[in-house]
Amino acid sequence: MFSLSFPFVLDFKSEVIKRGTLSSVRTVAITLIITGIALWTIRNLRGRKNDGDMKVSDAIIIGCAQAIALIPGISRSGATIVAAMGLGMKQETALRFSFLLFIPVSVGGMTLSISDILGDPNLQQLAIPYLLAFIGSFVMSYFSLKWFMNIMAQGNLKYFAIYCFIVGPLVLIFL
Repeated sequence: MFSLSFPFVLDFKSEVIKRGTLSSVRTVAITLIITGIALWTIRNLRGRKNDGDMKVSDAIIIGCAQAIALIPGISRSGATIVAAMGLGMKQETALRFSFLLFIPVSVGGMTLSISDILGDPNLQQLAIPYLLAFIGSFVMSYFSLKWFMNIMAQGNLKYFAIYCFIVGPLVLIFL
């Protein structure tokens, strides 16, 4: 699945999002509300599928949800968890699979960032700030994921939905 979806994800991101067609503040606000609706809809689902019950078709559908999440305001983890739980997976299984899908996406994003950094004509002067930013990003990502996993383990999707319901309209009103 990764070998099929990863090139699509990179191409989609570079051609559509970088052109700015989906990156307006209004789009982000609306898609945050859509994310909230999706999370609220599945918050009480109690699936029966475990890791071993997943079919190839399930993995493809969840991979497509991850690709849709490239639209700004659509949460990648939220989209994959919604898709997995919508397919009847237990929340713990959906969370684990979503985390596994994060790994190749983050490695791919890091690879693209490194190639941009290496091409920077000011690399000599910016090496320390780049390194500090990388370390800070890594540490914050680790703690954010740990916090997110703890909240998800308690089955609290509704808090993320409520967050989206608050932030989305506020962005529409004030920006």
